[in-house]
Amino acid sequence: MSGLLAVCGLPGSGKSSLAESLRLSLSAMGVACQVVAPLQANSELVRRISRLPSPTDMTWPERERWMSDYFTLRLLEATELEIVPGLREGRWVITDRWLPDQIVNQAYFGVEPVARQPAVGRLPQPALTVVLDVPVETALRRNENRFRAAGPFAQSQAFLEHAREAYRKMAAADTTMLLLDATDPLHRNVELIMQHLEVS
Repeated sequence: MSGLLAVCGLPGSGKSSLAESLRLSLSAMGVACQVVAPLQANSELVRRISRLPSPTDMTWPERERWMSDYFTLRLLEATELEIVPGLREGRWVITDRWLPDQIVNQAYFGVEPVARQPAVGRLPQPALTVVLDVPVETALRRNENRFRAAGPFAQSQAFLEHAREAYRKMAAADTTMLLLDATDPLHRNVELIMQHLEVS
C-alpha cells in the first residue's frame, strides 16, 4: 500500500514533527515511506528576491509574484525528483507542507492562485491532507525562537490569523482534508491519521 500524505498548517503548528512521527510509525510497521519538504526554500535566493529594488515601473506585488513563482517551481521540482519516484517505488510519501500552504500564502500577498496554473493541476493528489490547527497565540509563542526556520511572517499576527481562517475554511469544504488540533498530544494525532488511512 502506498500513497501521498500531505501535512499542512500554520508555521509553528508542528508539521515537521508530525511528518517525522508518521514516518517512524509507518516504518515500525514495515511500511516503506519517506518525508519530503517540497516547499523548502533556498534561503539566500529568497532573501535576494525580497531585497530587489523597485524601479518606478515595478510595484511590490510584482516582486510577490516572482517569489510565488519560485515556490511553485520548488513544488514542481520536488514532485518530479522525489515524490513521483517514491510513489512509483510503492512508498508512502509524506510531505511537510503542500499545495494548500502555497495557496494560503499567495492569498495573503494578493497573488493569483497557483491552483489555476496548468502544471499544478497535474500534481499527484494526496490520499489525505492533514491540516494542523493551532491558536494564533500558540503559534506566535512557538515561533519566537524559530525565525530562520519558520520564515519572516511566522511572527506576524495578521498573517497567522489570515492563514488559520483560510486553512479552516479549506478543511471544512474538502472531504479529503482532516483538521486536527495541533495542541493535542502528537501520538494521538498520529493514531487518528492511521485510523483515517486504515493503516494497521
